[in-house]
Amino acid sequence: MERITTIIVDDELEAREGVVALLTEDQQINVVAVCANGIEAIQAIREYHPELLFLDIQMPQVNGFEVLNSTTKEYLPAIIFTTAYDEYTLQAFEVHAVDYLLKPFTDERFFAALNHAKQLLNQKNTATQSIPNLVQSRVKSGQSSQLINTDSFASERLTIKVDGKIHFIPLEEIIWIEAYDYYVKIHVAERFFLLRDSLKKMEARLPFPPFVRVHKSSIINQKYLQEIAPQHNGNEYHLSLTSGQKLHSSRSYRDQIKNLITN
Repeated sequence: MERITTIIVDDELEAREGVVALLTEDQQINVVAVCANGIEAIQAIREYHPELLFLDIQMPQVNGFEVLNSTTKEYLPAIIFTTAYDEYTLQAFEVHAVDYLLKPFTDERFFAALNHAKQLLNQKNTATQSIPNLVQSRVKSGQSSQLINTDSFASERLTIKVDGKIHFIPLEEIIWIEAYDYYVKIHVAERFFLLRDSLKKMEARLPFPPFVRVHKSSIINQKYLQEIAPQHNGNEYHLSLTSGQKLHSSRSYRDQIKNLITN
């Protein structure tokens, strides 16, 4: 049985020790380095060329994404992010992470991610399909997408092409949309779609109402708005959606929120 060379990177001692303890239960895993910061990680990756990397994101001086940017694609391992922050999920998708473990995670969740990584690494057709491509083909909840503008029912739905398949998304099913760098993330029930587009262009395509821009990085469907909580300054609000999502409005969009309250 070939063992999988593995590196663990986390600036918290307890987190590093926790991952090491979990991995000792798997005889197929060979931990060759445990790193306390990004600089150590870069050096270890260059020395050992690991197949699997457990990587924290927020670290001083050199963060997890900077570690990956310093690694040549030739030696890029399968990546499982371990982090206490959920705002980096889109960036993780862009670098084709195998999984994204949000601290504190359960043992069951950890081993599910590990088994997923092992399945990918054990694929026999690596000559024709690289780990990043394998990972991308396995992502179910969000895939790089393309908006098609020729739909004759454009006023009622968005038509999106994802990996050769056409998806028709009724506008009434869109809960909210967020911006992230050069992408927009369209949230519907139990999944999302990624589009390489700007939120400004997306806003222009959507009818008002029910879609309302409440922040430079978010548009909501007011159908799913559950609660508006004014902040002390009277210019900003906390918004709760029926999906459980909590959003924050900015001062620039206070008039839109006031119209929501009035209407």
